[in-house]
Amino acid sequence: MTARFHRAFLSACLLASAALFFSCHRAGPDGAIVIAIEAFPSAMDPRMGTDLASDRLFALLHRGLFKVNGCLEPEPDLAECCEQISPLEYVIRLKKGLKFSDGKPLSSADAVFTISSIIADGSRSPKKGELGLIRSVEAVDGESLRIRLDSPSAPILTLLNFGILPEDTPFAGETSPPGLGPFRVASMNRGRDIFLEENPHSVPGPETEAITLKVIEDPVLRALEMKRGSVDIVVNDLPPDSVYEFERSGFTVKRFPGTNYSYIGINCRKKHLDDPNVRKAISMAINRKAILKNIMRGYGREATGMLSPENWAYFPAVNPPYDPSGAEAILETAGIKRNSEGVRMKLSYKTSLNKISRFAAEAMAEDLREVGILLEIQSLEWGSFYSDVKKGNFDLFSLNWIGIKDPDAYRLRFDSSATPPFGFNRGWYSNPALDALLRTGAEETDREKRKEIYSKVQSIVSEDVPYINLWWPDIVAVSNERIEPFAIAPDGDFSFAAGLRIKGHS
Repeated sequence: MTARFHRAFLSACLLASAALFFSCHRAGPDGAIVIAIEAFPSAMDPRMGTDLASDRLFALLHRGLFKVNGCLEPEPDLAECCEQISPLEYVIRLKKGLKFSDGKPLSSADAVFTISSIIADGSRSPKKGELGLIRSVEAVDGESLRIRLDSPSAPILTLLNFGILPEDTPFAGETSPPGLGPFRVASMNRGRDIFLEENPHSVPGPETEAITLKVIEDPVLRALEMKRGSVDIVVNDLPPDSVYEFERSGFTVKRFPGTNYSYIGINCRKKHLDDPNVRKAISMAINRKAILKNIMRGYGREATGMLSPENWAYFPAVNPPYDPSGAEAILETAGIKRNSEGVRMKLSYKTSLNKISRFAAEAMAEDLREVGILLEIQSLEWGSFYSDVKKGNFDLFSLNWIGIKDPDAYRLRFDSSATPPFGFNRGWYSNPALDALLRTGAEETDREKRKEIYSKVQSIVSEDVPYINLWWPDIVAVSNERIEPFAIAPDGDFSFAAGLRIKGHS
């Protein structure tokens, strides 16, 4: 039945294509490269934002002590080197001569302050949970800092990838704090545009002097502005059906398997949803393959968990098969009977205004109606939607996890202690056996032993279904003829923008 939604989506595209009422001017200063994005960042502070738009901005404005390379291993960024004194103690020496975008020299006091502000009592940072094993952090001298842990942590260096801020930077201000990245914020129209200029103190500096991040919430309008030349680049934010047309029209289209993860989050505290068998039945009733074919147009792979096959810790778990009859049998056994109207239960499903997400939700609602589950879809403006998700105000919701590098990500999402505000277990899922494995995996430093642990983790999560796996979307970047060829990471990280060049510009 998802083909009907595909036809409706095409009709919406055609109607929007006829619209001439929106502005198509180039945003920002002359010569700026314009990148269209779906939503305005939820935060300007890298200690706070966890949404996709914030991650994209932080990649351009900030640098961490470490970054993750193509082999999913941590490597120094602001750090010159790191010495592990013992399983519980690290000494990190910073690179010399680095300055924030306001000209202030980087010192160990800045790194100590940033980390301390995240882990401090009363901190509201969502990163506090993943850094919870840090007992103390202190400056050794002006260029070095010492980190002590409560217990060994295999992913600790990978986790130190957030932006370092100047000492005494207040939390979550309205303006962007100084950073060490290739760009700084020149100005912004909140909710609409962010104008970035070259950070004159960045080493190395960016290839282009200015970038505009232009918020266009509607994917069809993003496509139209791309065609009219008011946008230069769109990454993963175009309707699948428009990508082929862009390729035929002379635009550069990069497409390759992505590592980001799309899923349905479940509130495991709600009646019936606290039963893993019921969660499994819901998963069995959703025809992922049809949605991937008819709505996603094949631009993705069916996901079996958070870790894609490209990750060293990937374990080929298996989704419950698409089996509406089997799903009905499970619901009957669970005592969830159809009423006189044929409805077994009603569930709210929250999603953003993104058209692809909405059409996928409607297809899922049709699938679930077949087994007696009435899905009430609520498409919300991004700020309201994300606020509800963080508060646990949902039965079901759909979102993506971006840039998962280390399998310790499972701990922050499924450990029973990782509930908001200091973790991402927003569905309040709990399994003591899984908790024990996750904590062992976080402390184990031998990669082969970790892989064995996380194979068990992925098997348990697959069986308990705290998330319903959807797909690993392809990375699709579309650019016009103004832009020289560029490379992009499998998670669509926006750090690629520092290397962008306009053709003919030296």
